[in-house]
Amino acid sequence: MSSENPTVSRRTFLTGSTAAAVAATAGCLGSSNQLAKASSATNREVVHGNCWICRAECGQEITVEDGRAINLTGVDGHPKASAGQDRDGTLCSKGMAQLEKTYNPNRITRPHVRKDGELTAVSWDEAVEYAAEKLAAFHREHGPERLLRYQGYPIAKHPWHNLLFKNLYGAPLKVGRKTTCHGPFSTSWEWMSGYGREWPDWQNSEYMIAWGRNVMECFRGQYEPKAILDATENNDATLVCIDPRYTKTAQKADKWIPIKPRTDGALALSMGNVIIEEDLYDEEFVENHTHGFEAYREAVEDKTPEWAAAITGVDADNIREIARGFADAAPSSVVLPWTGLTFQQNGFKNCQNVHALNGLVGNIDREGGTRQWQSASLADPHEKYDLDVPSNHKDNPNPAEYDDYPFQKHGIRNVSHNLVPRAVRDGHIKGMVSNWSSPPKSGNTQEWLEAIEEMELVIIVDAFWDSDSKRADVVFPGASQLEQPFLKAGGDSSYSTKTWVTGSKAAIDPIGGCKPDYQIYKLLAETLAEKMDTDWEKYFRWESGEAYWDDQLDAIDMSFDELDTQSFAIVSDLEYEQWKSDDGESDFDTVNGKFNFDLDVVEKYAELAEEMGASTAPEWHPPDDEHYGETTDDDYPLLYNDVFVEQINRGHDQAIGRSVKAYQARYDMEDQGYGGNLLHINPEDAAKRGIQSGDMVRIESIDDEIELMAHVYEGIRPGRVASLSGFGETSSHPDGAGANTMILNRERHVEPVTGMTVRNHPVEVEKTGGEN
Repeated sequence: MSSENPTVSRRTFLTGSTAAAVAATAGCLGSSNQLAKASSATNREVVHGNCWICRAECGQEITVEDGRAINLTGVDGHPKASAGQDRDGTLCSKGMAQLEKTYNPNRITRPHVRKDGELTAVSWDEAVEYAAEKLAAFHREHGPERLLRYQGYPIAKHPWHNLLFKNLYGAPLKVGRKTTCHGPFSTSWEWMSGYGREWPDWQNSEYMIAWGRNVMECFRGQYEPKAILDATENNDATLVCIDPRYTKTAQKADKWIPIKPRTDGALALSMGNVIIEEDLYDEEFVENHTHGFEAYREAVEDKTPEWAAAITGVDADNIREIARGFADAAPSSVVLPWTGLTFQQNGFKNCQNVHALNGLVGNIDREGGTRQWQSASLADPHEKYDLDVPSNHKDNPNPAEYDDYPFQKHGIRNVSHNLVPRAVRDGHIKGMVSNWSSPPKSGNTQEWLEAIEEMELVIIVDAFWDSDSKRADVVFPGASQLEQPFLKAGGDSSYSTKTWVTGSKAAIDPIGGCKPDYQIYKLLAETLAEKMDTDWEKYFRWESGEAYWDDQLDAIDMSFDELDTQSFAIVSDLEYEQWKSDDGESDFDTVNGKFNFDLDVVEKYAELAEEMGASTAPEWHPPDDEHYGETTDDDYPLLYNDVFVEQINRGHDQAIGRSVKAYQARYDMEDQGYGGNLLHINPEDAAKRGIQSGDMVRIESIDDEIELMAHVYEGIRPGRVASLSGFGETSSHPDGAGANTMILNRERHVEPVTGMTVRNHPVEVEKTGGEN
């Protein structure tokens, strides 16, 4: 472990007054030093935690008084919560909402099992016995291949859900976030660069393009927006935001490009045209370390800014200016797409076209460009005890292959989220174990609700009642983030050239009968082993998650106690250009060791592209051809999608009472007596329909309709309407306010290369009679 350790925080025992409680009520953000100076109470201590509301791992300082958490703030110098060494740590409003989540009166605090058709509160012993008996019977009658693993947001992304249900029980099928969040983005980048997701080296960049990503409020840690602001101040960096909405990122940007939705691929190709025509690309990188440049050159040859302007609505001079600025700053420049593109039906091609720009200017894993972040290398606790974990899932058949879906033809073993209901109807899936998620809110809602009802066994680990936990056979009440230990080993952060770890013990005891995840899976494994006459209990030999992680930290000569005391630790150096071998040759983790503009070297994709009549090289695909989906027409002239905001960007896995109020106040709608999601609509579109802010409106697609309150503002492009996800009767909100936007979504709404649920729907909007 490196001797360089900028950690500043310590477990601190304080004495005195109620100042911190006042701060907690106000929900303000502030530094740990400020907190320490303001606090002086007896029976009060400050301990460490790690926020997991958006998987960002921001280090927390948690003030605990008489066993109750009363305030949260960031950890100074923390890789995720701060801008780096000697910088204040802070938390966003979602992080602060962990207090409300923990003490929310609507939490599930006891195990439940279904008796005579009704969910009934029972003891842990009875619930575990019931679940194990059901799982053993399911294994005998249907085989493990018909039990779906639905992967949500387990705290610290712990391995125990997969250890039990994939490795031991042998269930091969999983739905993960690749078909509900980032598939087109990450799959295209993986095939092109050999690295799953590109994450910028923000703080060292000189030209940053946030493309369909609202990075100032939907981030992977506080460090991201802070790093961008640092770059603009310290490097005189330029920030460009390409987004149909006027987001917080657009507010901070030097240039906001309100592009016509789903035309991003055309804009990217035209930027490539400018960069190549004006010889602004990195010739050394392209010649020596890439594959398929000639195919890319041909693809952009006639894609001039004037051509793109007619498609995208972006001025040709603007396109040239951005392309030149991006190339001139390279390799300290970066372009990063995200859900604004992945939610599109032509998202894969659009992401490929955008990713190609990074390869063109050679900013791959270079200072200020993209970064191939690495995690600290930790020990495998099972190896320490000579436990060879089996892979019982590998030889089990995949019962849910559907050849009429293109993405199933090129090697996807798991199943697309939107196809699960069909697999249930066909008898290929008969049960599900889900942790920390809510599948009916991620697409194809109506059929998902029916599918859950039809499944013979549904086991849920979660904290709130929602559409799937209410329909489950067994519900295990999971401990909240404040009630669980945590360990995470690195990745992107404010330390560009370091690997790191962060970890913390549980700050408080679990509420009611809630249990930490490790205890739930350990109990299940032990009882299931008895039912199935196996030795699976030995793979859960540790008494707690802390003990498991203590063994992991052996690799860096640190105990979990030590890590908890200091919150985080810098572990090792992380060099740039990891794609380059010792002799200077390209050594990308791709099939040919090169950065690939053309994906003809990826056999499974090449076969799919040929069948679809698509190019394997970057290419413009309009959003209305036979593969790429539905578009607006006279009956449905507006294009709808759902979006995130800083207050609520993981609506399906948080209790958000205070967050909803903050969200409503943001748009001056807090006095409307309405607690749901808003439909944002441009004044031009609203005037045509006689709609004003506060009116209830119906959003109708060819498939279904939902009803929301309108919010009229100019922060969204005419022709586009949007609202937040995570609301409605299927959500964890007790009153079901608002609407689940995925009511409009159907099985066919998938991106054809990755199976990703697409979230753009042609709609019409009308006032539903009277104000409010």
